[in-house]
Amino acid sequence: MSEMLLSMPVLRQMHGAGIPERAPDWRFTLKRWAGSYGAGLMEAAHNRQLDRFVERVLARRSEFSSMSDEKLGDWVRQQRGKLVPDALLSSETVGLVAAVAELSHRNLHLDPFPSQIRGVGVLLSGAVAEMPTGSGKTLTAAIAAIAAVYAGMPVHVITANDYLAQRDAHELAVLFQATAVSTGVIVHSVPHERRGDVYRADVVYASNKEIAFDYLRNRIAVGAEAGPVRLALESVHVSQPRVQRLTMRGLTFAIVDEADSVLIDECRTPLIISGEAEPDEETAQVALLLADALDERTHYEADDRERKVTLTDQGHAYLEELGEELGGVWRNRVRREAAAKQGVVARRYFILDEHYIIRDNKVRLVDEYSGRIAEDRSLGEGLHQVIEAKEGLPITGRRYTRGRITFQRFFRRYARLAGMTGTAREVAGELFAVYGLRVQVVKPHHPVRRRHLPVQICPDVATKWQRVTERVSELVGDGVPVLLATRTIKASEEASAMLSEAGIEHLVLNATQDEEEGEIIAQAGQLGRVTVATNMAGRGVDIRLGEGVAERGGLHVILTEYHEAGRIDRQVAGRCGRQGDPGCVEVLVSWEDPLVQVFGGHFSNRPIWGARAFSSAQSRAESIHARARVDLLKQDIQRDKQLSFTGSIE
Repeated sequence: MSEMLLSMPVLRQMHGAGIPERAPDWRFTLKRWAGSYGAGLMEAAHNRQLDRFVERVLARRSEFSSMSDEKLGDWVRQQRGKLVPDALLSSETVGLVAAVAELSHRNLHLDPFPSQIRGVGVLLSGAVAEMPTGSGKTLTAAIAAIAAVYAGMPVHVITANDYLAQRDAHELAVLFQATAVSTGVIVHSVPHERRGDVYRADVVYASNKEIAFDYLRNRIAVGAEAGPVRLALESVHVSQPRVQRLTMRGLTFAIVDEADSVLIDECRTPLIISGEAEPDEETAQVALLLADALDERTHYEADDRERKVTLTDQGHAYLEELGEELGGVWRNRVRREAAAKQGVVARRYFILDEHYIIRDNKVRLVDEYSGRIAEDRSLGEGLHQVIEAKEGLPITGRRYTRGRITFQRFFRRYARLAGMTGTAREVAGELFAVYGLRVQVVKPHHPVRRRHLPVQICPDVATKWQRVTERVSELVGDGVPVLLATRTIKASEEASAMLSEAGIEHLVLNATQDEEEGEIIAQAGQLGRVTVATNMAGRGVDIRLGEGVAERGGLHVILTEYHEAGRIDRQVAGRCGRQGDPGCVEVLVSWEDPLVQVFGGHFSNRPIWGARAFSSAQSRAESIHARARVDLLKQDIQRDKQLSFTGSIE
């Protein structure tokens, strides 16, 4: 009977019981929650509580510094179970954090700064800590995870990719061993049959996609037709109950690294586990045929901001004529018009080396925020197959959905959620509205010495790349390392071609080298090094300055395009000037850049407005994307309510 009781919380999480299903209105997500009077008072009170927490931890450090390694280890292990989940800033936690900080100093030779101790307090209080690049978020998360484990809560430390999960778990292994906390790592290569053992560890490091897909597989395994009570009873009375198929032991506490990327940017596309039907080459080819027969404005109107296509009355009539000529299933209006729209979207909005690459003779999607390949992700409703036809690749079978969930609904299922990132203020309202997470800014231990040069706007793209090349040449001539940031793979290759023509040695980092990104980006601060990188390639990896670089002004970051989310630009700028190092940020853009052309409105291509045109376009793009994310959450909640009657877990 005890097994049944233990499984109940897990089963309730599988079915989302007790989760608030009211989706926020997108208009409120754009407002900063912290701007309200009541929120300001709460934030001030929380700041005072964190101040006391840091002071008390620092005061107790001296108590443990005089202990022997053996005595200190014994004292720490005796605290297990004494901490209370609902009082994680208590005196018991203060003592444990102070002792773990001393263990970190002895075992890792890393002495946590007061800012990192404050970050630990933010995480344990269930908020998002905004900590600048290079401020030691990895160690901060580890100390918070140990405290949570000692309070009886298994922890998932969720990273943006497999590389970071493996790196963080490996670098902190000695500290976890010293505190008798077991750890595990879930990456793509870990077979399904071994994952149950890994999830039984106290702290599990995993990427957001791996852990969310494992949760979805668990939901498929237990099915949605049986509620938690029925499944718990089944575990007692059935010889091989479905509960035994679960690999996870619940969603208790998640600490999300790069929280803005994981909790916001990744939330425009649902996670889907699917099966594959037989390939249908004819449909993909006809979709392109119909699209190529249509004229814009005459037969359809395109919304470039929303990436949507709407047929005109003439378009409906013309497609009906084409359907009669093609015969068969193409006489069906719904089918031919859907195919035609997919063909137009594939031609117009999905560009090779920007939205996808071709690898191993297959279409691989590129995440527009991280610049990385979105492994195991494909476009639905036949669009993926239309793109394959466009590129002359073998047509794969359409996918049918076996299980589906959005990242928003998945992370809302955790009993306790916290996060950390370098850029969260811009999405504070959305984080609070969707997840109930407050944003707490943690000041860096070292003052920021980063310089920002005036924005330069060129008349066209060709002039921009010419100016970029000249600027890189000037900097490299002085021995200054340069990080050239681009928004897309295509742009990174254009920049590379210009640099090669000018005889400037450089390395290119984009989605086509995702396996080596950490090593490449870590070396970007060496003397005279030039690195071309898409957006946030290598995010989460510190760039340390080489010998003699600080004297030359530090790493020089050049942004060659503004991103649709201003946070991403701030993250790129944060690659230099880490931990008090000098650094410089420069923006070189053009009036032909996609951001201002698509989202600029009446500001577009009007030099009189200057950089204001780009900030206006960014605000408009951020508003549209926020609305799309919340709309997706609303649809997911509504779909779940409708399908609950059928037993589906789509």
